[in-house]
Amino acid sequence: MLRCGIIGCGRIVQEGHAPALQRLQDEIEVAALADPSPAPLAETGQMLAVPEAHRYADHRQMLERESLDFVDIATPHSAHRQLVLDAAAAGRHILLEKPMAVSLEEVEEMLEAIGRARITFCVIHNYWYNPATAAAMQLIREGAIGVPFAVRSEGMGGGHYPGTAGYDPDWRTKSSLAGGGCLIDNGYHNTYLARHMMTSPVKRVMASIGTHLHPIDVDDTAFVLLEHENGGTSSIQVAWSVRAGGQGVSEVHGTEGSIDFHREGHPFGLFRDGDWQFPDCQLERTGFEGVFHDFARALQGKAEVPTTGEEARESLRVVLAAYRSAREHRVIEL
Repeated sequence: MLRCGIIGCGRIVQEGHAPALQRLQDEIEVAALADPSPAPLAETGQMLAVPEAHRYADHRQMLERESLDFVDIATPHSAHRQLVLDAAAAGRHILLEKPMAVSLEEVEEMLEAIGRARITFCVIHNYWYNPATAAAMQLIREGAIGVPFAVRSEGMGGGHYPGTAGYDPDWRTKSSLAGGGCLIDNGYHNTYLARHMMTSPVKRVMASIGTHLHPIDVDDTAFVLLEHENGGTSSIQVAWSVRAGGQGVSEVHGTEGSIDFHREGHPFGLFRDGDWQFPDCQLERTGFEGVFHDFARALQGKAEVPTTGEEARESLRVVLAAYRSAREHRVIEL
């Protein structure tokens, strides 16, 4: 049984991490919690049956006093760097919410600390644990659509995912806390999915990013083009500014076929040899449950780390290049 301490008890933990950990009670015990805000700390403590004596306002006290195998860090983006440095210094393995940090300089400092501590580190890319995504990626790897040359990925909505009232429900809209807006938050998922569905690294980035609807100091609309080393192109559109919602386009096209998610009421469709097929897609563990399970197996030497720090760095590199492209009105070479 692995002992976990959670740092940050906000909504993503209460709605995502905690339910997953409740389903994994035979593998992971949540032994302690840390959050400077009393309300989410108490609420999460009750959800996970963590006694009050093991709930901390200061994560450093938790790291010092508790016997933990790993920590699960789920805080505003700008806090990731220091929390990872503190956990690494305490010798704890780390599971970290995305994005890894708000700059590549922070990422390099974090990776150096992780290397010195010789700990296992993983960033949560939970969209890989969507059954349709996992099944489609397997087909792409097997060559079912030939060589991918186009990815289209859209997530257009009217607002951001709110945080916990006990802290600041709008922290995602503040540059000092989030490091950006809809692109670094929602669009980060689209980015790592596109990088891998194209099966080719990104070499150039061009973007138009702006704030059109909300009175916030981060982006609420982002359009990004990625040119991959294989010559393919990914088109990503994300927004918090479209109250009517977008079309939800999510598709991959290759030289021998296409994959379209949410096709005709199915999780995804495979177009090949002139016809649509609708393969089965099932995962034993989905979403955050899959991430926690596989990370636990990695700590036990039974599996590879789901998403390494080096892999997470490359997805963040693309996102930050898109912001730079929009600021400087030019194509950015990676």
